[in-house]
Amino acid sequence: MLRYILSLFFLLLAFCQAHAQETRGKKLVVIDIETKVPMRGVIVSTKHGYRDTTNWRGICHVPAEFDTLTVFKHNYIPERLIAKELKDTTALIPSGSAISEVTVWGKNNINKNVKEGMGNHPLPNPSNAAISYSFDFANLIDRRGRRDRKHLKSVRQKFQEMDVTGDPIVDAYNKAIEEKRLEAERQGKGKEKDEKQQP
Repeated sequence: MLRYILSLFFLLLAFCQAHAQETRGKKLVVIDIETKVPMRGVIVSTKHGYRDTTNWRGICHVPAEFDTLTVFKHNYIPERLIAKELKDTTALIPSGSAISEVTVWGKNNINKNVKEGMGNHPLPNPSNAAISYSFDFANLIDRRGRRDRKHLKSVRQKFQEMDVTGDPIVDAYNKAIEEKRLEAERQGKGKEKDEKQQP
């Protein structure tokens, strides 16, 4: 009889826990997007007055049904989620990380500086460099080393080609500036022509 009462008690206890979890909704973990560390003290709220705060493990509970869920913490950009977007984890972005558009103007003199620093000495040829090393049997069977030497040779060849042809980014920049200058000249000549034709 005692065994029957205990099994009935444990069955009822398991049912109550399952029901409590159902009414409470599901768990949500809130992390920092940069550090991937769970955040404590994040406020999670809905329009209908539900409110919860994350614990030291970054866990809080959200209702099973809601329209919009707001996740907020001071010094972080608030996040608003609808029910379809909600997953088991969400990340907040620090408000200091958000910057507006940045435009950088200038001319790059890296090739000139490198040539001056090297004193116009050419880069060593990788095929000649292999001769100067002593014989190493392990070097012969090292496939990764052969692949790296082949890659280094092709990169040096590309840099030498760039020295002859010029930097493609600088060339594109100069071309765009020249096109803007020519367009401004055309517009200036068009205005002068219109002014001469008017009485």
